[in-house]
Amino acid sequence: MKLATLPGSRLSRAIAPTTDLEFVSGEGVELVATDGARYLDFISGYGVVNTGHCHARVVAAIQEQASKLIHISTMGSTAPAGAYAERLCAAAPVDDAKLVFTNSGTEAVEAALKLSRYASGRPNVVAFAGGFHGRTLGSLSVSTSKAAFRTRHEPLGGGVYVVPYPRAELEPTLAALERLFVEQVEPARVAAFIVEPVLGEGGYVVPPDDFLPALRELCDAFGIALIVDEVQSGFGRTGRLFACQHAGVAPDLMTVGKGIASGFPMGALIGRAALMDAWEPGAHGTTFAGGPLACAAAEATLDVLEEEGLLENASRRGAQLLDGLQQLAVAHPSLVVDVRGRGLMVGVGLDSASVAARLRGELLERGLIVSTCGPDSSSLRLSPPLVIREEHVSRFINTCRDVLQAW
Repeated sequence: MKLATLPGSRLSRAIAPTTDLEFVSGEGVELVATDGARYLDFISGYGVVNTGHCHARVVAAIQEQASKLIHISTMGSTAPAGAYAERLCAAAPVDDAKLVFTNSGTEAVEAALKLSRYASGRPNVVAFAGGFHGRTLGSLSVSTSKAAFRTRHEPLGGGVYVVPYPRAELEPTLAALERLFVEQVEPARVAAFIVEPVLGEGGYVVPPDDFLPALRELCDAFGIALIVDEVQSGFGRTGRLFACQHAGVAPDLMTVGKGIASGFPMGALIGRAALMDAWEPGAHGTTFAGGPLACAAAEATLDVLEEEGLLENASRRGAQLLDGLQQLAVAHPSLVVDVRGRGLMVGVGLDSASVAARLRGELLERGLIVSTCGPDSSSLRLSPPLVIREEHVSRFINTCRDVLQAW
């Protein structure tokens, strides 16, 4: 399949496309290029279009709201913002929840870092190795998924300590936290832990089941806020509305974005009312967040997730995907190192970054879009829309099998 070439562009190369394709439309699990070629999208715009591209109910909600009111900022309130705030707070696994809207996931993280320090008077934050929380300076200061993201942006924000994210066992992480509190920073000086319930950019790693409960216990013991970053894992991606629900843990603060509004730019910081109300009026602000268009798209997204069985589908199709990939790992042990994931958030560890790049390129030539992740980019990142069907997963597995068998 010949790849299209993008025309000349005045866009900065800083945010560079990962392919030479130019897309003109999307529907469900497919993207359509300028030459009419259709591609099966296995990254969902990096975990954004959980309801699929241009879901009819989301499109209709945006169109209806756009004909009424687009923007007012903080001059007053709107019915879409109030209604969606009530609904999201009721759905979130946060006790007595309130929220502030943001324009993106990284802004939600910035707000969480600001609030945890503001409310506690403590200056420090503990993050976990491999975590990715955004590209703005505060979020980048707690992100360690790739050194390249941080390079030449230093100095980043201070007061950040990093301990290992648990992979197979929890004990090394707990031991590192114990040493941290003895050797570097007393827990009474720590405002928050910030953690992804499943590592995203860091490699799509699912931690041991007792990880989040152990963090919750430590936070309760030392008066530390638990910030759970659900920007990539939220809104059904793992088969629950939020990934921390698999562990039965209630965060103090939770950041969301990406899948919240099916592609309309939006995010939110959700937290316990006692924390959210620690901010004095005017202590935090934003011009565009919580606009009526974004809230209309977000409410329609939640309708689709809840009423069309997408969480259940994520679990079923995720199990199918994991099973098929694990069979490939057995058949090709020198190429496929491991397969891990939860729901439709699946990582495939490959022998090297060059193998991952080659597989990604050959899948693209066959009409399948995937991305890579992990510190050395040696893993495939698979996060298709939650509307994906059995035949799509089978096509993906069969195509991977054909490519690997030909090597």
